[in-house]
Amino acid sequence: MKRKDLFREGFKSVFQFTFTKADELTEVIKEVWEDEKTHPNKVKQKAKSKSSKKKLPSKPTAVRKRKTRMFQTLSLPPGASPDFFSLCTGCNECIFACPYAVLFPVTEGESGKIFPHLDPNAKACHLCSDWPCISVCPEEALLPYEMSGEKPNFGKAKAITEHCINEKTGDSTCNVCFVTCPIEKTVKFKGNLPTFVSSSCTGCGLCVESCPSFPKAIQIKFNKRG
Repeated sequence: MKRKDLFREGFKSVFQFTFTKADELTEVIKEVWEDEKTHPNKVKQKAKSKSSKKKLPSKPTAVRKRKTRMFQTLSLPPGASPDFFSLCTGCNECIFACPYAVLFPVTEGESGKIFPHLDPNAKACHLCSDWPCISVCPEEALLPYEMSGEKPNFGKAKAITEHCINEKTGDSTCNVCFVTCPIEKTVKFKGNLPTFVSSSCTGCGLCVESCPSFPKAIQIKFNKRG
């Protein structure tokens, strides 16, 4: 048999198989059509039973919106009034008056207003005796502290002992936080590790700023604001 005839016979058998299967498929489709014409309710019931077996979509879970409080990782300037956000005009006078460049402007997302803030974990408030940031405020958004020696309360210092040099050396190698703290008897040592008296700590961040460890062995935990 010649090669041409061989290919012709091969293609013939393939096409014959395809035509046969196509005829069988056509006959099945015809039977379905005839069955639908003679028993329309039966077909609908089958379709309904199949659809009923499908898993119904679950009701969407209600997502509870969390009330976002702005600037929870920052502190307000010293002497911030309880009505600070309604009194502050965003004039930035307190920012310019700070001799240590601690304060910086932050834009509130919804209103677009600018309010001064500080981050004691990044740059410490030096608790100036004359409070230039307070004295320069024209709107009484920052109120002067009483002569009784009242201090600001940005938050509380907390030791991260695993980062402390003393923990690593096993000895009283460092006491920089004790030396730097401006409030007497606020930094104490339990063994060779520092602890902070929360009743007197202002959260000024001077201990954080002076800590020679990296990462820092002290962190200011901010007070919650309403």
